[in-house]
Amino acid sequence: MKPLLGVIGGMGTQATACFYEKLHSLQTVKAEQEYLDVLVYSMPSIPDRTAFITGQSDISPLEPLIHVARTLESAGASCIAIPCVTSHFFYNELVDAVGIPVLNMLDETAGFVSGRGIGRVCLLATDGTLKGGAFNAAFAKIGIEVVVPPVDVQAALMAVIYDVKRGAAVSPDLLDAIAADALGSAAVGSAAVGGATVCGATAVILGCTELCVIAHENPGVVNTLEVLAGAALRVCKA
Repeated sequence: MKPLLGVIGGMGTQATACFYEKLHSLQTVKAEQEYLDVLVYSMPSIPDRTAFITGQSDISPLEPLIHVARTLESAGASCIAIPCVTSHFFYNELVDAVGIPVLNMLDETAGFVSGRGIGRVCLLATDGTLKGGAFNAAFAKIGIEVVVPPVDVQAALMAVIYDVKRGAAVSPDLLDAIAADALGSAAVGSAAVGGATVCGATAVILGCTELCVIAHENPGVVNTLEVLAGAALRVCKA
C-alpha cells in the first residue's frame, strides 16, 4: 500500500500551507500520481502552546493534539508530521498515544545542522519553545551550542510570529536583520535589532514555523519546514 503522510496542522494555518508547498517542491515526478499521498488535519482551535508552557494559560493543548494524531492514525496514516515547533513540547505524549511513527522536527533539524559541520547556532523561536528547552536539548545531545536573541529582540520576534498567525501582512525586515547580525554580516549592536547582538553563530535556525513562512532564502538560515518536509519524504518513501 502506498504510504500516507498524516499532518497535524493549523498551528498556524499559514505554516501548514507552507509545509505542504515545501513537501511538493522537494518531489520530482513524471506524473501527479507519483506525489506522496498526504492527509492534513488542520485544527487551528488547538489551544495556544506558548501560553500553556509559559504559564499564561492553564488550558492544555495535549488532548486535542492526541485527538488529531489518533484521527490521522485511524484514517490510515503511515506516519505523522507536525509543522509546529512549540507543540513538540508534547512530543513524547503524542508518541505514546499512537502506534505509528511521529517525526521529530527538532531532532531532524539538529541532525541536519550537524551534518553540515555547524557548531554554533542562533535559535529564533517562540517563548514557549525557549522555555520548554526541547530544541536546546536536541542540539546539546550532539554538541551544538545555542544562542538566542536578547530580551527586547525576542519580544519583537514574538510580535512578528503572532502577526503571521493571525494573517497580517508581515515584513521580513526584522527577521533579516536578526539573521544578518547573528551571522556576523551586520554591525555589532545594529539598531535594526534593538542595539543588541547575537553575532558569532554559524547558522540561524527558524525555530518557529511562522518565521519559515516569511523568511527569504539565505544559505545561513535553516528553514525547519524544509527539513521536516525532507524527513517526511525520506521516511514515507523508504
